Amino acid sequence: MKKILLATGVFAAILLASCTSKAPQTQQTNNNVADSLQITNPELWAAQNQKLQLNPNRGVMQNPLDLNGFIQIAIIVEDIEVAAKEWSQLLNVPIPEIRILQTVETTDPNLMYYGKNYKYGLKLASIMAPQGFIIELHQVLDNNPNTYNEFIREHGYGVHHLGFAVGNRRDSVVNELIDRGYPKRVEHIYPSGSWTIIDCEQSLGVNLNIKPAM
Repeated sequence: MKKILLATGVFAAILLASCTSKAPQTQQTNNNVADSLQITNPELWAAQNQKLQLNPNRGVMQNPLDLNGFIQIAIIVEDIEVAAKEWSQLLNVPIPEIRILQTVETTDPNLMYYGKNYKYGLKLASIMAPQGFIIELHQVLDNNPNTYNEFIREHGYGVHHLGFAVGNRRDSVVNELIDRGYPKRVEHIYPSGSWTIIDCEQSLGVNLNIKPAM
């Protein structure tokens, strides 16, 4: 219970911060990203333009998310160096290492965005909370169609997803969320695990990242 209350408090603070992230100076950046993505790959936005249609027969999940498996708050920021330093000062923790993740130029058959292969570049930094979850910062490095640029286009900068580790129930949880009417936005399967972004923005206000483990 203590872990859940602490996690909830941090989560609430981050959501409050994200509500102020749509500063006027970011609007031109958002417009540029939107224009570039619409021109180069309009078909990748088709799924997002459909209204969410939740299954009317949904009830309590048979494979519910477990708060004990709450592992991640992922935030898209405009300048990760500034954000990492500010978070370190607010939390009184060391400035996290900033890493660069650049997927290969050739398409990866195990990396899918709306059912299509894609590539992307990110700067990312992780702050490990003692309660057992990560505050993860992301800065997009290109205009390629991806879930992060989609979020910026629609919302500006802010909380992109919450991550849950569900163990060997991964397939069951993902399939049940899809059955409830939530689209699968991203799926990346790799030798040590996977991450799957389920698009829940319209009803939950945030996406879900379903993983077997941290």
